[in-house]
Formats: sequence, C-alpha cells, structure tokens
Amino acid sequence: MAVNFKDEVLIRIFAILAVTIVPVAALLMYRTVDIAVLRQAEFQELGQERFRIVTVQAERGNIYSHNDNLLATSVPYFSLHFDPYVASPRDYYDNIDSLALLLSRHVDNDHTPGAWRDSLLMMRDSAGGVANHYFKLAESVSYSELSRIRKFPIFNQGRMGGGLIVEKRAARKRPFGWLARRTIGYSREGGARVGLEGAFDEQLAGESGKQEMFNMGGGIWLPTDNLAIVEPTSGANVYTTLDVNIQDITENALENGLLRHRAEWGAAIVMDVKTGAIRAMANLGAVNARRNRYAEQYNYAISRSNEPGSTFKLATMMALLEDGYVDLDSEVDVENGVKKFYDLTMEDASSQSRGWRVISVRDAFEQSSNVGMAKLVDSLYKENEFTERLRGFHLDSESGIELEGERAPFLNDTSRAEFSGISRAWMAIGYESRLTPLQMLTFYNAVANGGRLMKPYLVTQVERGGRILEEYKPTVIDKQIASPETIEQLQSLLEGVVERGTAKRLKSDQYRFAAKTGTSQQNYGQRNHKKEYQASFAGYFPAENPTYSIIVVVKDPSNGAYYGGDVAGPIFKEIADNIYNSMIEVHEPLNRGPRPVLYAGELPSRDAGYLPELLTVLDYVNVAIDTLPKSELAVVSASDEAVELSAIHPAGQQFPNVRGMRLRDALYVLENDGYTVHPRGVGRVVNMRWQSDGNGKRGRDVELILR
Repeated sequence: MAVNFKDEVLIRIFAILAVTIVPVAALLMYRTVDIAVLRQAEFQELGQERFRIVTVQAERGNIYSHNDNLLATSVPYFSLHFDPYVASPRDYYDNIDSLALLLSRHVDNDHTPGAWRDSLLMMRDSAGGVANHYFKLAESVSYSELSRIRKFPIFNQGRMGGGLIVEKRAARKRPFGWLARRTIGYSREGGARVGLEGAFDEQLAGESGKQEMFNMGGGIWLPTDNLAIVEPTSGANVYTTLDVNIQDITENALENGLLRHRAEWGAAIVMDVKTGAIRAMANLGAVNARRNRYAEQYNYAISRSNEPGSTFKLATMMALLEDGYVDLDSEVDVENGVKKFYDLTMEDASSQSRGWRVISVRDAFEQSSNVGMAKLVDSLYKENEFTERLRGFHLDSESGIELEGERAPFLNDTSRAEFSGISRAWMAIGYESRLTPLQMLTFYNAVANGGRLMKPYLVTQVERGGRILEEYKPTVIDKQIASPETIEQLQSLLEGVVERGTAKRLKSDQYRFAAKTGTSQQNYGQRNHKKEYQASFAGYFPAENPTYSIIVVVKDPSNGAYYGGDVAGPIFKEIADNIYNSMIEVHEPLNRGPRPVLYAGELPSRDAGYLPELLTVLDYVNVAIDTLPKSELAVVSASDEAVELSAIHPAGQQFPNVRGMRLRDALYVLENDGYTVHPRGVGRVVNMRWQSDGNGKRGRDVELILR
C-alpha cells in the first residue's frame, strides 16, 4: 500500500521526536531518581551546610508583686553587625564621614571618627572575605540605643538597603535587685530551677519558635529574609502575693539583726492571717567568715528543718488544753527549774525559776518553763498519744507552698529507733521534732486565725494577654484545728508572753501583739564543740484583730546573746513596727471631720496643671465646677463671683496660655507644641514673652517669667 506524502512527513517527524525526546526524558528520569533517591543524603547534607532551622526562644513572662510592681522581667538587648557591601557605592561613600562620626560618639568612643572612617573604608575596599560581611559593631545595645543607631546614615536604609544586622537577645533583670531574690529564684537551661522562676518555668517560658538560618561561611549564620517558620508564643505573667514594701521592711530588719549578732543565717516570713498569702519571705546567709556581709543564697524558710525549741510549746499547750488535761489555772511543780528525766537533766533557761516550785500553767508557758511543760506531757501521755495529737494539728505535714525544695517535718514516735523514755519530755519543749520556719508559722497563723489552718501560697494568678490561665485562691486545710475555747486560751497565753513573760521588754506602746520566744541548742550531741543555738520568735499583730503573722529564725548568733527574746524578738518587732506604721486603716485620719469650705477669693487667682489633680483639690474644698474642658491640662481661674476651668488652648486662640503653671507642666505644653522655652526665675509662670519671628509676628521662642 502506497504511503502518501503527508503520512511520510508525519512518520519522519515522529521518528525525529522519538530519537530526541526519549533519550532526554530518560536522562531527566535518571537525574530525578539520582537526586531524589541515590544521592538524597548527599544533597540533604549540602542543604544542611547552607541552611538550617534553629529554635527561637520565646519572650519570657514577667513576675509581679501583690501591688503590681515588676519583680522579674526579660530586658531585650541587641548585638549589632554590619555588612558594608549592601549599600550602594554612592550612598556608602557619600555618608561614610557622618556615619563614622556618629559611631564614634554613640557606639564606641574609644575609636575616633577618623579611625571609624578608616575601618569602614577598609571593609568596603578590601578584597572581601566572609568576615567583612559580618563586621561587629556592638555587643550589648539597649532598645533606646538601637532606635537611635537605626537613624544613622546608611543604617536608616534598613537591613536590605543599609546592611545593619540586628540580633535580639534577652537578659533576665530584677528591678528591685536583691529583694526577695531567692523567692523569685532563677531557671537555667539544663541546670537548676529555683524559686518562682523554677516552679513556674513552663508557664513563664512560653513556646519556642523556629527560624531558618543561612550559612555565610566562616561559621557565621544569619536569619534568612523569610519570616519565622513558627512564631514563638510569649510566656505568661505570674502575679505573686509578695508586697514589695513589706518585703523591703523584712529584709532590712533581718539584715540589721544578723549584723548585730554576727549570725550564720536568718529567715523571716510575713503571712496574711486570713488568707495564708505570703507578703514577705527573706533569707539571708553570711557570705564570709567574719559574718559582716549577707546575701540571699538559700531558702532557709522552706528548706532548713531544725528543732524549733520553745516556740513549739504552743503546740504542747494546744494538746494539753484540747485533751482536757489542764486549764490555765492548773498548777505544776517546776522543782526550782531543774528536773532529771532518767539520766538526763533538764533546766529552765530563766534564772527566776530557780526559786520556783508550784506555779500555774499560764506562768509556766509565759515564762517558758522547760520543766513545767515537760513534766506535764511526760506524766499525762503514754506511748504515741502525744505524737498522734500533734499530727492531728497537721504538724507532720508539709505546707504545700508552690516552691520546690520544702523539707518534710519530723515528729519522733515509738516506731523509730531513736525514741526513748525521755522523748516525750524533750518533744514537749521543741526537741526531737524538726520543722521549717514556714511550717512553724503556718501553725501560729492558725491560732491567730481562730483555729482555721490556711495553706500558705505565693501566687495569685498566671495570665497571658489579659486572659487568666491559672488562678489561685486562699485554701483552707482545716476549718478548726482545735476548739474555739482552746484557741481563745492560746491567744491569751501568747499575749501574756508579751505583757508579762519572756518578751515583755519588746512590748509596744502603739499596738498589742502576741508571740512566743524560742531557743534551741542545735549541736547538743557534740560534746566537745562550741554550742550553737537557734533563736526564734513567732507571733502575730495586732493582737485584738490579727492581720499579719510573723516568724523570725536566727541560726548561731555569735556576739554573746542567743535567746529568742534577745536575738529574734527585736527583729520581729522592727518588722511589725514598720508594717503597722504603714497600715493606713489602723490610724486615725488627721483630717477627720467636716472638710473646709473655701470661697473663691481664698483660692489662688490663677493656677494650672493636670486636670484630674485640679478636680481632686477642688472637690476636697467643696468647689463645684459646671463645665469641664476637654483637655489633659487645664487652667483654674478664681474671682469673687466664680471658679472656672478652661483649656490650655482656648478656642479661637493660636497660642497656649501657661500662666499659673509650674515650669515642668509649662515645658510639657510648649515643647510638645514645638516652641523653644527660655525660663527666668523660679516658681510658677506669671508672664509669657513671645519673641518676634522678624516679620512682626510671634516666633517659636518664648520667655517664661517665673515667680
């Protein structure tokens, strides 16, 4: 069959296509398989050499005090580098002198403008090299400094036009310095997590993001122009119960006491009686052998568990009263302050008791008689009865504070090898038991609170962007740890300690407080060592309406005194005095009674200032204002007929009127309007002199006459 011309042409075309396309297609397929399968690892490695994904840390959340003061925050700082090849040659060489001058003034004044200019020229004109694309300008630049530097010539073209490379970092700062340092704490990546920073690390840290980086060579990686692959989520803010003013009072008093007695360490805690909120937690330890300098290095308040000594007698009395074994008028023979229990002799610390025999239980507690308390417990309780009663008061439980590292309390019992025939007697006076200062205070706080045991807490809420993520409210552990009658008697005993007992020297004329002294020897098992004591003082104030409970514990005072009333008591009182003096609600107002009514003629003829402040003053003196100006700053004018408030910029007037203002307010108004101010004198503005602009009109310079 004959093939026509048209078919022959088509056959030849298909033949040519087959000869050319099929090999190309086969080659492409081979290259695809080669790259995607056979050489996948090689190209992945090459890609990783040029690009990589790095973690972008989220901005860490802030920690705030009870009164919204900033306790910890992440302050951004910036590392600056420069790529001199980005700017166009014309822009670079036209502006190099100005840039060199500004770099010398504001970035590194160790280099003269000439030295900076030479460096900039050398960077651009040299043979190149990776380092010249990443020239270091500054290491730690603040945000305000960065804002200024970004306005420099060349740099004001941005990264892509001017070559300024900005890398953001963050440093954790505490605006109040060492205040509550251990309680606020820190969180180190891969390391220790301490305090609130550690306990709430997950919430504060937020969620990290991802960023693509480009390898410029020489170990230098820069962010690509792409946005972050995954944007980081900022950390949440933590709001605490701490009161900055009370914390400052507490730390200062504690430091003063430690310096006075050259002690090893001390802890002081202030708790809100009704809620259990911690208002202050101070921990100071000596940083040198001379004990003349202290710092917050360890949280003794929650992590140091010691035998408390006589402050524990409050628990002893609670047990005796609750079990009905005694009342406050019951009598006990203190045997002249010396009593032998088996082979160990117990003595009273007070020399007064050397002549005492039979005294009341009230006197035994208020004068802190070891013999009296020990004899009662030893004779009235058997086996584990006393320990079990103490457990019923939750003295064997941790406080549950949010911070990590709380030491568990210890109460001796018959199941332990160290329990002996003298254990109950010694437990009655605060030995053979160990509690942290916070655990002891939690118990005292319950007595102040009418028997209601509150869980101590440090955080009220965690929030992000105005949305509350977690909220913490006062928590009742036990509604009534002892009967109201027992609690009332214990409160009377604690008041008696201050009125007549071991703390009577600390009695205040301003207010009444209730407390108990405590002293314990810490190394009584080491016969050949110098005796080490722990002094403590726990209580609350005001006695009639308890607001705050306080405990002070001081370890190893070495200046001679070591009793709780002599060492820890004055610290307690200094804290309580200063807090009481700052409590507005307990003081009689100086201006109680009817407010004065002033006539317009008794007011200054003209005054000016911040509108809300002016309104507050006028309201206080019962001066009513009919109309209010719509401005932040205002002028008040008084005559015999009326008092008027008007705007600084009256309607229809071009120039502001600042007569009657203080200089600060006048400068704010005029300089914001673009005027140059030349003040003369001191006081308030009484006259304004406008300088001419040369055309017979008011210029931009104004002289203020103050008097």
